[in-house]
Amino acid sequence: MYKLLSTDDILRLGFNHGDIRRARRCCLRRLSRGTYLVRRVCELDFHRPLWASIDEQIHQVFIEHGDIRDEINDLSASVMAHFTQRSDQRTDDAKPNPPAEIFSHISAALIHNLPISHPVTHQVEVVRPGTNRKFKTIHVRGSRIPKNHRATIDGAEVTTLERTLIDVARSYNLDVSVPMIDDALHRELTTREKILTTFAQCLEKRSSAKVRLAIDLADSRRESPAEAVAAVRFHEHGITGLEPQVTFRADNLNRNIRVDFCHRRARLIVEIDGIGKLYLGSGVPREELEQERRREQWLRDQGWQVIRISWKELFEEAKFYDILRVIRRTQNATA
Repeated sequence: MYKLLSTDDILRLGFNHGDIRRARRCCLRRLSRGTYLVRRVCELDFHRPLWASIDEQIHQVFIEHGDIRDEINDLSASVMAHFTQRSDQRTDDAKPNPPAEIFSHISAALIHNLPISHPVTHQVEVVRPGTNRKFKTIHVRGSRIPKNHRATIDGAEVTTLERTLIDVARSYNLDVSVPMIDDALHRELTTREKILTTFAQCLEKRSSAKVRLAIDLADSRRESPAEAVAAVRFHEHGITGLEPQVTFRADNLNRNIRVDFCHRRARLIVEIDGIGKLYLGSGVPREELEQERRREQWLRDQGWQVIRISWKELFEEAKFYDILRVIRRTQNATA
């Protein structure tokens, strides 16, 4: 959990508004009006009251990657801050109780630790029955959520995992919803049957076909959001026959080689490079690159064509037309 502070919290620690402005250039990050996140332990002992709990490993360092993950982490921190503010209101006799609400959609997905494939909103999303309104940092929906579609996680009322998956599929694109469903199925957090049962119980019928398509496209064999986004792109381009997570035995390398997607008839392998992929494993990018090179060369030596798709290329057209050309060439040759 990140270290979150309100303006009042910081003032009580002995800082003034000028100190806050200066701290924002150092270890403090403004999330929204009156709400701050402590990013890290800095070198200024004057700031120790801000980051002491991070130093003691009570709270987490806010790691900045310099890519889209930062936006997702910002939203996650904003969800935490919103819940903290509401909890403080409920325990402060001098303040009126906040309206009842349930975290939903992307905010609920973050609470359930589901992957967000790419940023789609900066707003905290909640349900307050009868209220439909968008604020600068909060999106309030007026949907009716049955009691059996609600859960409590760490004191926060949130839509259940299955309802969250359905709500996201209803409101967002397939490249957001399918990675979440894949992940939930892969980690055995739920089943396709449970999702369908919850879907049948929903009062809302809007975009039902899109929800069913997201569930149909999901596959528990896929192992990353990037692979799920690729599968969505295959669907959008009419590409079929690509089987996920196929394993080959490479005796001369004394190892098994597992590929992201395999089209057996076209002798085609498709590999997806998600964000940070080469920084996994040994943690040494050069070593990981060399392992990838040897692995890919073995596949080519066995007569497979390998197409690699980077994260950026998942949102472009070129590589998918390359895949289509390879598959069609094979189909024409055997026709």
